[in-house]
Amino acid sequence: MTDPIALPVRRLPKQTLHHVWAPKLNRAVVLAGRDQLHLWVMLEAHPEISRYCERPTWPDENETSPNPDFWALRDGSAVWLALGDSPQCDPNAAPPLPAVPYVAWVHADALNQHRVWIQNWLSLLPYLGATSTPSFDSLVALVVQAADPGSCFDDLERQFSATDPLLVRTAVIAALHQGLLVSQDLQRRQWDRSTRVSKLSKWSPHATR
Repeated sequence: MTDPIALPVRRLPKQTLHHVWAPKLNRAVVLAGRDQLHLWVMLEAHPEISRYCERPTWPDENETSPNPDFWALRDGSAVWLALGDSPQCDPNAAPPLPAVPYVAWVHADALNQHRVWIQNWLSLLPYLGATSTPSFDSLVALVVQAADPGSCFDDLERQFSATDPLLVRTAVIAALHQGLLVSQDLQRRQWDRSTRVSKLSKWSPHATR
């Protein structure tokens, strides 16, 4: 599967541009406006999203593009995401044929339902700037193994007291980012060192659900 290419950013008058580092893409991305930033957080933090592209090129050059904000690969299936209200169809017209590729429309109200989780990951993602080394991956595995159902960041930092606490904290965040640990606290209250994490089991939902 060939990934789309990111088109140049188009900023509306008075719209803020956000320059952020995307750990899953291992590159910087530029996002226009708060809603696009918040949708990016959800894609970056959701373990089932393996990769994505901002402002993607449309696959059919002969077809009018709906100008999606993102393309994403979720569990091996491609989805196109556009911010705003879905286009209204004429109720008297014949039912349209299923669109291929499928575009999912994301309203600002849907993003607002996840505002606590989004704000938490806005704080967590900067920790993951440069962490792909064999020694760090080994630390992530040890942190996951050590996590009990009631473990919090502070517990794990104290358990690995011989290691730099910032590195341990980053390892916990990386495990959450990869879906190896989950945290319901991230959805409900502001993240801090007392935020609880636990291992992912087949009965546990991802932290992002």
